Amino acid sequence: MENKLLKKFSLIFVILLAFSFLCFGQNSSEPSDLELDFSETTESNNIDQNIQSNFYILEPVRPHELNPQITSYASDSQLLSGLYEGLFAYNPRTLDPQFAIATDYRISRDKKRWTFTINEKAYFSNGEKITAANVRDSWIQLLSTPDAPYASLLDVIKNASKFRNGECSEEDLGIYANSENTLSIHLEKPANYLPRVLCHTAFSVIHRNPTVYSGAFYLDDCDNTTYVLKKNQYYWDAANTNLETITFIQSDEADENAYYFNTGLVDWVTSALTTDRLIDKTSLQMSAEFATSYFFFKHSSKKPSYVQANMASVWDYPEFRNAILEAIPWDKLRANYYVPATTFVYPIAGYPTVEGFSYTDVEEAKTLMKAAREKYGVAEDKVIPLIMDISENSFSEEKLDALKEAFIQLGVELQIRTFPSGYYIGTVPYSDADLFCYVWIGDFADPLAFLELFRGDSSLNDSGWSNSEFDYLLDNASVVSDEERVRLLAKAEEILLDSCMIIPIQHPVSFNIINTEEIGGWYSNAFDIHPLKYLFKKSVTSKIPNVVLK
Repeated sequence: MENKLLKKFSLIFVILLAFSFLCFGQNSSEPSDLELDFSETTESNNIDQNIQSNFYILEPVRPHELNPQITSYASDSQLLSGLYEGLFAYNPRTLDPQFAIATDYRISRDKKRWTFTINEKAYFSNGEKITAANVRDSWIQLLSTPDAPYASLLDVIKNASKFRNGECSEEDLGIYANSENTLSIHLEKPANYLPRVLCHTAFSVIHRNPTVYSGAFYLDDCDNTTYVLKKNQYYWDAANTNLETITFIQSDEADENAYYFNTGLVDWVTSALTTDRLIDKTSLQMSAEFATSYFFFKHSSKKPSYVQANMASVWDYPEFRNAILEAIPWDKLRANYYVPATTFVYPIAGYPTVEGFSYTDVEEAKTLMKAAREKYGVAEDKVIPLIMDISENSFSEEKLDALKEAFIQLGVELQIRTFPSGYYIGTVPYSDADLFCYVWIGDFADPLAFLELFRGDSSLNDSGWSNSEFDYLLDNASVVSDEERVRLLAKAEEILLDSCMIIPIQHPVSFNIINTEEIGGWYSNAFDIHPLKYLFKKSVTSKIPNVVLK
């Protein structure tokens, strides 16, 4: 979370970037608005095809999960954006939904039936035609996959929630392949945001053979630190996919990474890099992300069975959590972050102001802790453990010590356990810890992209927290006017904050090294996702002849 490389740049510059996309639209596009304009997305119709043979991306060391239905890592989504595609895809400039495997859709008068037309030119990488049945089967597999993080976003479809929970069969699902090229879904309630959700790789069309792909590229080769993607000649838009090969190489060596970029051996760096050694400083691309870094508590009901068998944790009770939040030294915790976060939802355009956390009151915290101990029969002199799991290098020792010192005044001992960053998220569902840290990037430009994480039956809910009023507000927000919708969602966020389940820390800033004078099809955006099909070389970037990066 703390990136020393970023501290060399102006706070004012990054704050301006943070608000540069506050006008990011919230209303889903009408079908007529989803036309593809390749003159915009590829910048030029005069691309030199002779220099598109290979493109190198240098990224942090972490094994990729190549099943789009079970990963929630943004780094996986970046690679998977080349291998898979769904009905819609992100516009590389605006992140608005645009047609992909779908070419059209119609919505019924009551807004509960959507009918999609499947692209007749859409084929898998093995030459097999993509049909409406393939889309239906892909979504059924997603709903059938235990712990698939994004599955509950399809709960708006009739009986999807029941199917996920084993309460009905797939024949009861409101997903129908009417013909080879026509797919219909019946919804429980209107959902005008649906095209934005369906851009996410989790809703891609997948093949029964995991080595067959629906996107612009296929995986040709991979090992522990290298992934080689080749152009899929059967892809419906192969004519507008320029790169023949994309190679992801993993390295955490900051000095070496600077050398690779300076010499033109790599085209794009997302990994650590020594900026002092960067020759072309204009290649540093920074922008605020539609994201929040935060701590969250886990309810005992979500912990392993051996923990559930014992008495409930004190951290299941809001009174104890409230005392903790009053004691947090917010200024120290958020120090050196460019965009501190006092609330959970990133404040996009039209979203009402929500009162967040920014004030520390140690004496009030002590009073609240004393009252909580008395109410639940916890001795005043008993030291209460608070176990927190974090990924390595996510916080400085100074910040962790500040939290320990603040909590010990309440008779709470903060016990910190550290895990490798590449494996941390996978440990959270099975951990017996009380407190965790996530960086969540909203997957579509709507407050629901954040609030869905705490809906009671959401597959994204790792906290175990549930509140009927919160869920009611989320449900009703989908059937009211846009103005009323954001008001209801803001009220839901207030309920979440009042529960003291989360501790907002910061809104992260993305960090990329790429020369957009030499590379086309790459644009800074709020999700830090850059669809691979649009990338192309404007010129040869290697400064050292006859050198090949392996």
